[in-house]
Formats: sequence, C-alpha cells, structure tokens
Amino acid sequence: MTSVTFAVSKGGVGKSLITANVGASLASKGKKVVLIEGDPNRPLQTILGVSKSSKHDLTLDEVVKKNTEIERAIEPTSFNNLFLITSGVSLQDYLEMDPITFAKKLSSLKTDYVFIDVPFPLGKAALLSLGVCEYFIPILTEDEFVLCVESAIDTIRLGKYLLKCVPLGFILNRIKNPQKFNKTFVKDLEDLLEIPCMAQIREHPEVSKSYGGVESQKAFLAYNKLGEHEFTKRIDEVADFIEKSRPKPEKKDSVELLQRILKPQ
Repeated sequence: MTSVTFAVSKGGVGKSLITANVGASLASKGKKVVLIEGDPNRPLQTILGVSKSSKHDLTLDEVVKKNTEIERAIEPTSFNNLFLITSGVSLQDYLEMDPITFAKKLSSLKTDYVFIDVPFPLGKAALLSLGVCEYFIPILTEDEFVLCVESAIDTIRLGKYLLKCVPLGFILNRIKNPQKFNKTFVKDLEDLLEIPCMAQIREHPEVSKSYGGVESQKAFLAYNKLGEHEFTKRIDEVADFIEKSRPKPEKKDSVELLQRILKPQ
C-alpha cells in the first residue's frame, strides 16, 4: 500500500478536489484507491456523492473507538476502484482519541493507494497525517503565494526530517495568471523547496463548478465529467508521477514512529 496526503497552507487551495480527482485518475488505471475523509466538513462525500447507505455503516472514528475492522467502514463510490472512508470527527481529533489505533487501522488496509484528506487549518493534524503517510504533496496557489511557500517550507521540514514522510513534489493549483509562472520562476521555486513541480493547474470555471453550491449546482467528480479537459490532463500528470516516479519510502513503520514521538519513554 502507498499512502499519500496533500498538505495545505490555507483554505481554498483545492486540496479535496485534487485528492478526489488524483484518486480517480489512479483508479481509472486499475488501482484500488481508498480516500480517508479527515475534514469534518466532508468535502469528499460531497464531491463523490457518497451518503451513508444504512445506520449500520461505520465511520472511521467508530472503527477506532470500537477497535473493529476498518474494511467495515469502506464505502464504494460511483467510480470504479475508488472508495471512501468517512469520519465523524476531524483528523486532529484522533490525536486525543487514540492516534496509535488510528495508525494501526490505516496500515491494515488492503489497497494499492490510500489518500488522506486533511482539514484546514492543518495544525495538529499535520502530525498525524504526515506521521501515518509515506509521502506528501504541498499545494500552492497564486493567491497568498508567499504564505503558501512559507508554509510549504515548514511542512517539508516537519514531514521530511521528523516524521520521515517524503515530499514527492508540489502542485501549483488555481493559477489565474500563468505568465507569472514561467520556467525560470518555477525552477527557482523547485530549487527553494528542493522538490519538483508535479503540475501547474489553471483556474477553470468548469472545475470550480465541481465544488457545487452555485445556484443549486451539485458537486461532482471533475475527472469523471470533464473528459479531455486540460484539468484532467494535469491530474493525470500528478497520478503518473505518483505511480512511476516516487522514490522509496523512508518510513518503515508508521505505528512505531508515532509511538516513539507521541509516547516517549
């Protein structure tokens, strides 16, 4: 199993949209992908159109509290090979609940990929998401760009050096003025962060509509509906990078690492 989380510096960077759509891209290639809903606002549920089918369905927090099999919480989506595990609480709440059991449950998943959707602000959730995952991908946007870069630097330091979570690369998302992000600028940014730019994704009205909420517009999985749109091509670039160009993970045992950090002797 390969585990990935997308790191955010501020709200509105498109982390849930990218999480869902990159997951769909990998699923379209025949990979089993399980998405973990760590945001209490449940954006993945909205984007994927997933609703709890019965009162017996478990959420991830119930799995952790009851110490039951995590497979019981896996929900199918309308997209083949793409699954969702919902949560009744925010990701950071598991730090107070039982972070070690949380890590054990995720590590027991039988899947090709697991993506964790983190809440904003990242805060304490960074410790858990980066502690559990093998890889992470910072997302930067044109708006408040300096804030995004500063946050990415801090997150890379935390993830790479303390939590042994490998930064695969960064995504420039919701770009409104692509001329600002020329080759020289992006190369300088790559040198600063010491990771490659995986994709530059422009702001598109069609993609924005996939969030829903405009004149009763329902949210939808953009990758499933936009076909040969530029957005899907950029999403495929990210998925291909994850699939073909990721280095070996540095983390051998996420459970042992979190035990050592959270419960030092």
